[in-house]
Amino acid sequence: MIIEESLYNKMPSDIQVLFTKLPNPGSDEVEAGFPQTKNGGQNYTEKKSKNIEWKGKITKFAGDSGSASRFFYCAKSSKKDRDEGLNGFEEKFSPTMGNGIGVKEHDSETATKKHNLHPTVKPTKLMQYLVRLVTPKGGTVLDPFMGSGSTGKACKLEGFNFIGIEKEKEYFDIAEARIKHAEPELKLAM
Repeated sequence: MIIEESLYNKMPSDIQVLFTKLPNPGSDEVEAGFPQTKNGGQNYTEKKSKNIEWKGKITKFAGDSGSASRFFYCAKSSKKDRDEGLNGFEEKFSPTMGNGIGVKEHDSETATKKHNLHPTVKPTKLMQYLVRLVTPKGGTVLDPFMGSGSTGKACKLEGFNFIGIEKEKEYFDIAEARIKHAEPELKLAM
């Protein structure tokens, strides 16, 4: 996601900290640090752990080119945020979607077990900011790929209506529990 400096400066500070502030992606400083590349797919055979071995050819991004400077990153959701409302859920092994960095996470015997197994949980504060940004007062947000329910949790906390769709029962159950657990802060006025 590319965010204009003027928009970044208007964000509340608790939202700004969710983004890694990098130099302008088109600047000479950034371009020098990230050379231009062309990905034609690559062959690989790499043993990740004693239980998982990957072999094959990566072709999904064949023909992609450019510099890594075109990517921006948002901080991962905290363990507390990921697992709120999931105390009754069994902790399970869930391999990461990464490329093997932190090999222990790919091995069912050494990996950290998790309540929330969804691979791309978004930070609730970020989702609260985004739903406030685009949803009119009293509006409804539709999330056709609900995952573990971060957008629904944000909508409940912000007082918006929410419709979520998720085809995976395990993720649906996680989303339902996280959304039910979310409690909006009381706003008192004098």
